[in-house]
Amino acid sequence: MYYKKPVIGFYLLIVVNLIMYNCSSPDKKIESYHDQDAGLFSKPKDSLPVKGKYLFKSALELAAMIRNHEATSVDIVKEFITNIKNNNYKYNAIVWLREKEALEEAAKADEAIAKGQQLSALHGVPVTVKEEYWIKGSPVTLNSLLHKDFIAPEDGELIKQLKKSGAIILGKTNIPTMLMDFQVQGEIYPPASNPYDTTRTPGGSSGGAAAALAAGFTTIELGSDLGGSIRLPSSFCGLYGLKTTFRSLNITQGDGPGIATKKRRFALNVAGPMARTPEDLEVAWLILRDAKPDTAIQQPINWKKPSERKINQYRLAWIDDWENGSATPKASKDVKEKLNQLIDSLTQHAASVMKTAPDTYNEMMRSYFVCLGLLAGEGLSEEERKSISKNMKPWDDGTGTLTPFYEAIKNPDDSAWTKWLGENKLLKEKWESFFKQYDFLICPITYGPAFKKCPKGTPINIDGKTISYFNYAPYTTILNPIECPSITIPLGLNKDGLPITIQIIGPCFSEPELLYFAKLLQPLTPGFIRPPEL
Repeated sequence: MYYKKPVIGFYLLIVVNLIMYNCSSPDKKIESYHDQDAGLFSKPKDSLPVKGKYLFKSALELAAMIRNHEATSVDIVKEFITNIKNNNYKYNAIVWLREKEALEEAAKADEAIAKGQQLSALHGVPVTVKEEYWIKGSPVTLNSLLHKDFIAPEDGELIKQLKKSGAIILGKTNIPTMLMDFQVQGEIYPPASNPYDTTRTPGGSSGGAAAALAAGFTTIELGSDLGGSIRLPSSFCGLYGLKTTFRSLNITQGDGPGIATKKRRFALNVAGPMARTPEDLEVAWLILRDAKPDTAIQQPINWKKPSERKINQYRLAWIDDWENGSATPKASKDVKEKLNQLIDSLTQHAASVMKTAPDTYNEMMRSYFVCLGLLAGEGLSEEERKSISKNMKPWDDGTGTLTPFYEAIKNPDDSAWTKWLGENKLLKEKWESFFKQYDFLICPITYGPAFKKCPKGTPINIDGKTISYFNYAPYTTILNPIECPSITIPLGLNKDGLPITIQIIGPCFSEPELLYFAKLLQPLTPGFIRPPEL
């Protein structure tokens, strides 16, 4: 399928980055694009006092306090900003602070309360967004020197919708260069750290987002996911995150630094919220889904209300090691232990539980990389396409997983794209059949907990085993071609104090039921656990 309107897609950003990197390899780092934000990455000479009354309350709790005159938006926003200024240097989660504007908007929110005006769901509540999203006047660098001068000329549609909800946007969160890593490392901003252990990564690419939530810098975050960028950071920081159904949210207006393109292909990438509670995740999703649609790629959706069933009325499938031949993706001892505890609890509550999964893992992985190659190579010369293949090598673990990408980008013509659409349609139909038998599939997100920060591509040692860098997150990219939504569920901490999280996958457009089920699971799961030192 082709779209008449030019699309600004994530895949184009990959293309531009990889081509230009072949010509130039900048090695000079700068702390921050804006001088006024450089202090965010340094320990302050004098920390300001923070009572911590509001920092780890949920967005809905804060909204209720503001509405009921138990707190002012100004006081809440001030406390969050002070906490960021005092402690962001530990994690480098926030990269652009919107202090003046946020305080002005908070004051207006309090004025509206005093006047008895009608209030929106997040009236006066502080939130943050991933660096790639457009906020008028903000840098959109993708943590790359190639885009260091780009300033968003307007608000993107999802940002407009957050503001319409009454939310106060505090600033933007850290990302890896061009959003392409399991960690947050780049050319402009310092590396981000995990609040549970600062020697470890908070994940990527929405890693700064996850760190900000876990550190009490924000209540809700707007992330994105092309191959795990919401789910992996949510997993490493013990959060709730929602990878939405493809095409259900507007991501083409204000996504990335606005590179003009005539590309007509669009796939894989989605926007979605992250939060510390399923209720906050739900309210954020309800707000975002009502953003003005991009009619070039979105159609009206008839969202169904959740069923309001009890746990014993659900048919659930689950998997830990996903059998698919010699390259079976596995889960660590910690993940299996927590996952089995959840399955035992569901069984005790009389849910119908079966250990099974569609026999499509290899097909999904192949489909993902064929699609990525066809997206990346569209309209480029042979020399440019060879350059992209060369720059994909750091991800290559020698198992042949990237072979479909290399083959697809060699000849990414329209006939190859049409062929992929047809093959992927059959793959999606297999999952549609699976979801007629089961409501959801429960499975891991990553092999194990957050790993130590390291150069991209470094093998990871865990449980006495060596896992290739790419295969540490084997259950993420596979979902993007089939377009299904997935919600992350935190299952507590391991013996090292690191979060362990799983995902629950539903059929396309099942977000209302997934969110309802996540709330239903709260008595059976620990939920977000605040880092011990915070």
